[in-house]
Formats: sequence, C-alpha cells, structure tokens
Amino acid sequence: MNPEILVLFTAGTSASGKSTWAQGLSRRFPHVQVQILERDQLRRELHAERHNTPFSWADWDTKQESEIQERWLQRVQGLLETDVLVLADTHIDPEQLAREATLMAELGVREMALQYFPAQPLVELIRHDQSRNYPVGAAVLREQIQRLRPEDAYWRALEAASASCAKLEV
Repeated sequence: MNPEILVLFTAGTSASGKSTWAQGLSRRFPHVQVQILERDQLRRELHAERHNTPFSWADWDTKQESEIQERWLQRVQGLLETDVLVLADTHIDPEQLAREATLMAELGVREMALQYFPAQPLVELIRHDQSRNYPVGAAVLREQIQRLRPEDAYWRALEAASASCAKLEV
C-alpha cells in the first residue's frame, strides 16, 4: 500500500457530476496517479458476465449487492498502491460513508477527504440523467434528493470514522 495514498469520497445524487469530476482529476493532475472506483461500473461488469443483454437499472437484481460489495472490497485492496483513489459513489447515507471510511482506515489509509455535490433541481438532474448511458430515472433521483444531507453531515461521518480508528491505534 502507498502510505501516502489519498482516498476521496464523493457524496451526491446520481447525475450530479461525480464521475465527470473524478475523471477530470487525471487531466488536471497528469503527474498524479488517480484511480476511480464506482460500484455502478462493478454492477455493469457483473451484468455483462451473466447476461447477454445490455445493462438496465430496471433489470438489476438487488440480491447481487453482496457480491458487488465483495468485488468492491477486492478492487479497493488492489488499488491502494495508487496516489489518489476516488470512491465515486453516491454515498447518500452518511452512515454508509462512515463504514467505508472506517474500512479505509483499517486498511491503513490515513488521508481521506470528501467532494460534495449539492442537490440540484430535479429537472436538471433528469436532463443530465437522460443523457447518460444508464439512466436511473426520475423516481430514484427524487428519492436521492430527499435523502441527501447537508455537506457537514458527511464531513462529520468521515471525521468520526477517522477518530474511532485513531483511538484503536493508541
């Protein structure tokens, strides 16, 4: 593991620009090794392995989420040699963010930060979503907007995870 790795978490609704922002990091910092991990990509990969049809959220079987989590953890462990690892998921639930940050700390990551994507008007998100290859749809976006918390809730979750791991080290 790179002892100086920086893990960046994103928090925001689908179609809010998280992936675009993450991909832009490599262009803005060409001398920094940036890796991006998205659960949605893992879902598409798993779907492609098992089906001969294009991926669709309408057809996604949520019973496969435990396998996605296993793949995500394996992929994370394989990416800890990089300079910057961007975990570009929605992280709508601050408790989920705290669990992932705790896991990163347990894996030896000491530098973690957050990129927050504030709620946008539903009509804007729908417009962005419809231009994506795998749209989630208006109902999902509406629910995510309702569940999205203010930025400080995500920072508190990140800080609490770091603090709990620091206590374990003492």
